[in-house]
Amino acid sequence: MNSNFDARKPSWQKAPREMDSLQRDRFELLSAYIDGEVTAAERYQVQEWLDTDPNMKCLYARLVKLRQGVQKLPVPQTETTAQETARHVFARIDRRRIRNTVVWGGAAIAALFVSAVSGVFPGSQPSMLRFAESPEPKEVAEPLMIAVNRPVIEIPKAAVSSVEKFVEAPAVNPDLN
Repeated sequence: MNSNFDARKPSWQKAPREMDSLQRDRFELLSAYIDGEVTAAERYQVQEWLDTDPNMKCLYARLVKLRQGVQKLPVPQTETTAQETARHVFARIDRRRIRNTVVWGGAAIAALFVSAVSGVFPGSQPSMLRFAESPEPKEVAEPLMIAVNRPVIEIPKAAVSSVEKFVEAPAVNPDLN
């Protein structure tokens, strides 16, 4: 079901997505006029619109009423002062710093305890001690030999295939060269 409730609304009351750029610019200029942020030429232009356009005059009245309503809103009272808030923030930072120190210190102590207990059990030899042991010397059979021109193992020659079987080559005349 499609209803057209916006059909009777003036053009300046349409949703922002439906406003064209001229209407949007006029609205922004009117808002700046109310806030006192316009030049003399812009002020003159807005006053001319207010004198000639009843829709613009109505929009002006609504924006002024809205501005006054916002200015009359009560400002909530803070329960704590800025100094108390700063003190609470720094106390929380200090607690976090202490907690991190305790957690990391506890982790380091736990790691030391685990490493100490792992070396106490009988039958288990710590891996660090294995690295410290010197290996038993092994007999060296013969020095390494590198054969560049004469390989140690005979390499079989590849079978030579005839090119003539696959491609018939044209006869080459040696006299032309």
